[in-house]
Amino acid sequence: MSCLNWTCYKVDCACPLLSKNEPLKWVNQCRYLGVYFVSGHSFICSFDQSKKQYFKALNSIFSKVGRLASEEVVVSLLRGKCLPVLLYGVEACPVLVRDKQSLEFTISRSLMKLFRTGSANVIIDCQKQFQCLPVSYLIDIRTTKFLEKFTSSENLICSFLPNRSQKTYKNILIKSSPVSS
Repeated sequence: MSCLNWTCYKVDCACPLLSKNEPLKWVNQCRYLGVYFVSGHSFICSFDQSKKQYFKALNSIFSKVGRLASEEVVVSLLRGKCLPVLLYGVEACPVLVRDKQSLEFTISRSLMKLFRTGSANVIIDCQKQFQCLPVSYLIDIRTTKFLEKFTSSENLICSFLPNRSQKTYKNILIKSSPVSS
């Protein structure tokens, strides 16, 4: 059967054998260097494991410092220890709008727990007070830094994709630049 459409990833096929005559398992998701890829007709990453690891790190901080530490200290620990866990690999993955919203919701729920509130407006004010950028900005910053290094690299593999990476880089810069009046 030939694959002439985008649904080929769903087609059953003979399982290739490994060196010990064991069949290769087909999975819907795989991990490579800590990033989870999801099977589908387009390149998609899953951030569910990142969110789980983020909450493990956050709960570890809460269990150690509890309510003894000030909000400034906890927010600083959240930024330094938990956010890198949550945002690991986002610069190299396509991050959909729904993924950004989900990651933003993860941060908002954490801050709601910390500041003991259910109000989104209070959380926005707290983020401004503690200089916490929204997740979409953090992702754009990380992606921009990654693409700057990627496009300036002399690596042969990186040179195969310069147009795509430069276009993404320019789109981020255009989106984040202030509009002149």
